[in-house]
Amino acid sequence: MRIKDNSKREAIMEKTIAIVFEKGFAGIKMADLAKRVGISVSTLYVYFKNKEDLIVSISGDLFEKVSEMSSKEVTDDLPYKLKLKALWLYWVNYSINHTKETSFIHQVKQSPYYDKIPPSILEAKHKIGMDLFELGKKEGLIKNMDNEILASIIGALLGEYVKLINNNKIKMDKKNTDAMFSMVWDAIKN
Repeated sequence: MRIKDNSKREAIMEKTIAIVFEKGFAGIKMADLAKRVGISVSTLYVYFKNKEDLIVSISGDLFEKVSEMSSKEVTDDLPYKLKLKALWLYWVNYSINHTKETSFIHQVKQSPYYDKIPPSILEAKHKIGMDLFELGKKEGLIKNMDNEILASIIGALLGEYVKLINNNKIKMDKKNTDAMFSMVWDAIKN
């Protein structure tokens, strides 16, 4: 058995994310991917057994990384509204600065690959936001609605803000960020 080189695995993941950004999942051809990375197809199969394993593994890694990083934004010392804003701002910044990864995540969520991601990874990904929603409901600060509805409202406003910024319709500055988050807060506050 060959020893796996972490830098090769990272290169495979990076090139896969780029292909999916350009062409979607249908654009992934293992031979083409190996060529882009500069490895043989057989070496590619040392790292991932097939296309499904490749996509699911990358998805799991991305979800674990964003869960870990976003959990650092929600500190106990912040009042509730600022915790929510910190998490929201994390996702705004991540979406703007990691366009290809964000696109990959969105495509995975709309595909059958999403159901193949280990439940423990998906639970950890959801836990931060869901725990925050439950805290806000418990404290009577946000509407007592289904968490999926709350996440949809926040996600829709977040996505539109990111689109406005990415399309150079508005700048990401304090004024616009505060105004947009104010709309998020108004939509869910009790």
